[in-house]
Amino acid sequence: MFPSSLSGVSMKVNVCIVTFPLIEAGYTPLSNLVKLFSRLSNRVYVVSGGAGLEKLGNLKLDVNVQAMKVTHRVSSKLLMRIVNYVHTQLKILRCVIVASGGADLFVFSIGGEDLILPVLAQKLLRKKIILMPVGITAKGYSVRKDPLAKFIPLLIGINSSFADKLVLYSSRLIQEGKFARYQSKILIAHRHFIDFSKFVVKKKINDRSGIVGYIGRLSEEKGVLNFINAIIPVLKERKDVSFMLCGKGSLSDEIRSLIRNEDVEAHVKLRGWVPHDDVPQYLNELKLVILPSVTEGLPNILLEAMACGTPVLATSVGAIPDVVIEGKTGFLLKSTRPEHIAERIIGLFAHPNLMEKVSEDAYAFVREKFQYEKTLDLWRGILKELYECAND
Repeated sequence: MFPSSLSGVSMKVNVCIVTFPLIEAGYTPLSNLVKLFSRLSNRVYVVSGGAGLEKLGNLKLDVNVQAMKVTHRVSSKLLMRIVNYVHTQLKILRCVIVASGGADLFVFSIGGEDLILPVLAQKLLRKKIILMPVGITAKGYSVRKDPLAKFIPLLIGINSSFADKLVLYSSRLIQEGKFARYQSKILIAHRHFIDFSKFVVKKKINDRSGIVGYIGRLSEEKGVLNFINAIIPVLKERKDVSFMLCGKGSLSDEIRSLIRNEDVEAHVKLRGWVPHDDVPQYLNELKLVILPSVTEGLPNILLEAMACGTPVLATSVGAIPDVVIEGKTGFLLKSTRPEHIAERIIGLFAHPNLMEKVSEDAYAFVREKFQYEKTLDLWRGILKELYECAND
């Protein structure tokens, strides 16, 4: 139960955010959670690790934030994958037990939704638990053909039964993620907000070159190989279009080979991983951002592109259709087949006036919906509801 001193919108709890060790792409979602709870909490504990945690110390916050670093060993062998996974869970378990001496609420997210041992420990200690899947985690494991794919849905299901609240980005994820049985404890909310002092329109869409870009992790679930295979048919129709990929991942080498073998190196720039502070600069050079993901929650780059006035072409998965309205705030792919991706790119470049209108409307939409204070109010309401439920 929360401290009896909590009341109304001014209530404050001590929060522990728990994630699996993160790659670079995990920094933005983690820092967003920390920034939100730093306003809503007296103290924030962070149990995480990897490159995504490294930059957290640079955040200037008013609240006392204590980070507990966890390392994880990667292996391609099934037995070692399982051993390392369990070992990492035990290390996270040790950290959350330490944090339980000061934290009232534990938020498991960004790979933390399947951490059964830490979740069970907090349940036994009678701490409040929020489970916040960032998408359909099990589907991502399955697409990557990860040997742990068969276990993840079971772990998430057990943790969902233990959690006091499940926070999902969209009601669409209830059926897609098989969360319907937990309907009574589901809340729809996100942790997204944009720094509009950094993500701004510096160059109008019609003043930009014809560059189609992808910014993100180069992995199977992101559908990036289908994007690469769409390049040839686009170039056959549009000689004025070029391509840019920013990111790294398990498919980096395969993508380089594909580009080289197809002899399109002159038309495709590979930028590698781009620091988040440099992303606005790249977005302002792009005519179109493509997100051909097989599974998603609500990708940050989608909102950041909109804030820079860059139209987005994305698959209709996760919470994306809640934000991307076809022909108004963006464009939706009906499939991730390379032929369809190419067809949409060619069609959009043939309608510059539509691209300009979408650029303007998407910018207005994200400016209205994803302000920091609005997201803060959303989470203030979640904590209030959780507290009231705890005292019923």
